[in-house]
Amino acid sequence: MKKNKIFTLLLSATMFCACDNGLEELNVDPNNAVIVSPSTLLTTAEYTFYNSMAGTGVNAGWGMLMTQQWAENEYTEDSRYNQTITAFDGTWSTMYVSILKELNSAKELVELQDVSDNIKTNRKNILDVMSSQVFTFLSDGFGAVPYTEAINSEFNLPSYDSQENVYLGILETLEQASNSFDTSSPSFTSGDVVYNGNVDSWIKLTNSLMLKYAIRLSDVDLATATQYATAAASNLISSNVENALFTFDAAPDRSNPLWRNVNINNRDDYAVSEYLVTTLTDLGDPRLEVYAKPASSGSIVGMPYGLSDNDATVLKPTTSRPSDLVRAATAPHVIMSYAEVQFLLAEAYQRGILTGDAEAAYNNAVTASMNYWGIDDSAAISDYLTNNPYDAANWKESIGVQKWVALYAKGFEAWNEWRRLDYPQLTAPEAAFISTIPVRMPYPLSETTSNAASLEAVTSTPGDMTTKVWWDVN
Repeated sequence: MKKNKIFTLLLSATMFCACDNGLEELNVDPNNAVIVSPSTLLTTAEYTFYNSMAGTGVNAGWGMLMTQQWAENEYTEDSRYNQTITAFDGTWSTMYVSILKELNSAKELVELQDVSDNIKTNRKNILDVMSSQVFTFLSDGFGAVPYTEAINSEFNLPSYDSQENVYLGILETLEQASNSFDTSSPSFTSGDVVYNGNVDSWIKLTNSLMLKYAIRLSDVDLATATQYATAAASNLISSNVENALFTFDAAPDRSNPLWRNVNINNRDDYAVSEYLVTTLTDLGDPRLEVYAKPASSGSIVGMPYGLSDNDATVLKPTTSRPSDLVRAATAPHVIMSYAEVQFLLAEAYQRGILTGDAEAAYNNAVTASMNYWGIDDSAAISDYLTNNPYDAANWKESIGVQKWVALYAKGFEAWNEWRRLDYPQLTAPEAAFISTIPVRMPYPLSETTSNAASLEAVTSTPGDMTTKVWWDVN
C-alpha cells in the first residue's frame, strides 16, 4: 500500500506537469501578438492619424466647411455651425488612446531593442515628431489640452496645459529631434509609411513643421517665433519631390477616407462651394478644373454655402462635386508640402523674422501648388502671377488667399491659416445657428463627464466655439 501511494503521488505529479505545460500553450492567443514591434505601432499610428486628418470628421465635415471650400448639399447642420459637445468624442479618444499611447509604447519598445544608440535616437525622434503633430492638432482645435500628464499612467485624470505651454513643449521637442538625428545611421527598416525611415527626409519634415508652428506664434510671441524659425530654416522641404505624403492604399479598407465615404458608405453630402468657384474663377485659376468636376449642365457650378436642408436639397442635382482626383482611392494626404513651406518663408521674410525675398517665395509657393496639381504650363503660371501679384502692403491678403487655394483638401490646416491671417474674408451664412464662423472646436462630452474637474479649470463653457485660441489674436 505504501508503494502504491508513492506511485500514485508520482503519477499525479507527472500528470500535473504535463497538464501545466499544455495549459501554458492554450493560454497563448495565436491571434494576438505577445511582443509587438515598434515599427508596427508606428504604422498604426501614422495610418490612424492621417486617416483622421484626411477624413470626413476633421477634414470635410469641419475644416473644409469652416473655410467654405465645400458646402453640404443635404443635412446642412455642420455648415450652419450646429455642432455639439458630442461632435468630437471619437476624435479626442482616437488621438489620445489610439495614437499617442501607441507612439509612447513604441518609444518604450525602441529603448529595449538590441540596436545602436544612434538608431534608437533616430527611431525615437520620428515617434516624437509624430506625437508633436498630434498634440498640435489637439491644441489648435480645442485650445488648452492635456499634454504633460496626458500619456502618463500616474495620472488617470490629467490636467490641462495652456496652449502656450503645449506649443513651447512641441517646439522644444522638434528642435531636439532636429539636432539629434544622425544621418549616418538608419532608423526604422520597416513600418514608416511616410518616408520609409529616411532620416534626411525626416529632418526636413521636422524643420518644416518647426517653421510652421513658429510662424503660427508670430502675432502673439514674436521672440519665440523668431528663435525657432531661425533654428528650422537651414534644412527644409525644398521641392515637390520632398513633399511629406501619406499615400493611401488601393485596398478599400485602407483607401482614402473620402473615397470610402462615397464608394463604400454611399454618401454624397458635399459639393464644391459657390464661394470657391467664384473666387477661383475671378482669379483666373486653372486649379478650379482640378478641384471640381462639371455638374449636369457641363459647367462647374458651386453650391451656396450654409443653406437650409430643404434649399440645399433642391440645388443638389445641379451643383458640382469635388473632383475624382481629390477623392481617388489612393489620393495622398499632404502632411507638409513645398508650397506650404514657401508660403511660410514668404511670411517670415515679410515680417523680418528671416532674411529673404518675400515675393520670390510667394511666387515659388503658387508655382509649387500648381505643379503639384498637374499644372505645368510655365507661361500660364507666369500670367497667373502677373495677374495676381504679391502685394507687400497687403501681404496677409496675398498670402492668405493663395494659401487658402493651395490648402484645398487639407481643410483643418486651411482653417488654421484662415483664423491666423483672416483671409479670405468669410462670413457666416444667414441660416447659421451662431452669428460667427467657429474659431475653435467644442470640447468632447467624454471630458465633461470623466475629467470634469480638469476641464473646468480651463473653461466653464466647454461647448464654446467663438472664443479664439491663444495664437489667434487678430
